[in-house]
Amino acid sequence: MQEAVDVVVVGAGLAGLTAAGALQRAGLSVRVLEAAPRAGGRLRRTRLEWPGGRAWVDLGGQWVGPTQTRMLALLDRAGLERFPSPHGGETVLHFSGERCTFSGFFQGFPEGQPPAVPQEDWDDAMQALERFNALAAALPADGHPHRAAGAAELDRRSFQEWIDANTRTPFARWYFAYFCRAVGFLGPAEPEQVSLLHVLWGQRSAPQAEHPEEELIHGGAGALLPHLLGELGAESELDAGTVRLEEPVQRIVQDDASAAGDASPAAAWPVRVESSRASHPCRAVIVAMPPSQASAIAFTPELPADRRALQAGMAMGCCAKVLIAYASPWWREQGLSGIGIGDLPTLELCADSSDPRSGAGVLATFVVGHRHGVWSVLDAERRRQAVLDDLVALFGPRAASPLAYQEQDWPREPFVGGAYAAWMPPGLWSAAGEALRRPHGRVYWAGTETATRWAGFFDGAVRSGEAAAEAVRQALSDNGQRMASG
Repeated sequence: MQEAVDVVVVGAGLAGLTAAGALQRAGLSVRVLEAAPRAGGRLRRTRLEWPGGRAWVDLGGQWVGPTQTRMLALLDRAGLERFPSPHGGETVLHFSGERCTFSGFFQGFPEGQPPAVPQEDWDDAMQALERFNALAAALPADGHPHRAAGAAELDRRSFQEWIDANTRTPFARWYFAYFCRAVGFLGPAEPEQVSLLHVLWGQRSAPQAEHPEEELIHGGAGALLPHLLGELGAESELDAGTVRLEEPVQRIVQDDASAAGDASPAAAWPVRVESSRASHPCRAVIVAMPPSQASAIAFTPELPADRRALQAGMAMGCCAKVLIAYASPWWREQGLSGIGIGDLPTLELCADSSDPRSGAGVLATFVVGHRHGVWSVLDAERRRQAVLDDLVALFGPRAASPLAYQEQDWPREPFVGGAYAAWMPPGLWSAAGEALRRPHGRVYWAGTETATRWAGFFDGAVRSGEAAAEAVRQALSDNGQRMASG
């Protein structure tokens, strides 16, 4: 039995650490339990090194945008500087065996020059996009979508059904499937897997038109982790003070004696969090982890049926991130932005992620959806070759000879299970949407999946952690006042 604390936070990702910091600043005692041997969750960086050079890269999320105000405030508090994402130059599109370059972009909305695809195909895609955006506009921009008028009918259909009904050309059909996989809407997922309502809400609450990839962070977004841990008394990322690593939570037990008027000392700590190492008495719990991962925890009393359905059905996105480093961003010499898009066998998206302070050229690439399933079962050399072959198709033969290569296969990561985040299949929003944030007694939920704005992004994680911390602070304050008046 460990010393009691006011709040136990389960999960030391961005949401959990944000919640713990907010609670601590509010004067409450906190303990964070993390199953993995490191803190950070999907906030993770590493340093690539080669003779004569090195560069920090983010293995998880990396971008921020101008309306992601809570994440930007956190970065400012940590003193981390940002720089514009390198977008100068032309985008490369490799579609249906043909390669073209164009001065524009079309991830979620058209910007600049269109690519050199048949006019009929482009018009088909843009007309369908207008219909898609009209449906999205009817949903809440800051709130979960399942209560909106007509939401149940949208939730009944898959995104693929909508694509089949609203497009007629190969490019337009691929465009929306790419949108579902590369942008992700919390996923990424294949369009036949995901609810139409879920995709529409992703476009509404985390719109690409607000440029969520506008900036990168010097030293990587993972540079935020030492700051967050330092606020909680950590001396290093592996000696985390308030954060206890390699301690998976097995059960959360709530005792309702205090609700019945029991004034015994035990009633002051009505929750017990049982881990692989100890039992932690507390007054409230924040579970800050993906819903599917929370299913490994037993609850007494049992979770309601809709929460159990949510945890069973809200799958993590299927995505590996591969970072490739060169001595310099040589593609700029060719007038290219480093952004590559297309229906290649392994990569549908890559982007220039070069920090100007390092001088190196870094490409961030993504292997998602069904492509990930094919790629991930290859041996290491064949996986590497598959990624480099597609980069050669996009940028030419110089791409074949990187100085460093680093994979992060998120579906194989214990205690995370995927990336970017989790997505809803058809029908789940209607059946279990209320359970995303509704407390279970003294158990509260956090994590980017629970956010009502910028879910799936850093900003959603920060917002969710702050919201859960405030809900707990208010509940404990109200309970204390009732006990004092009693």
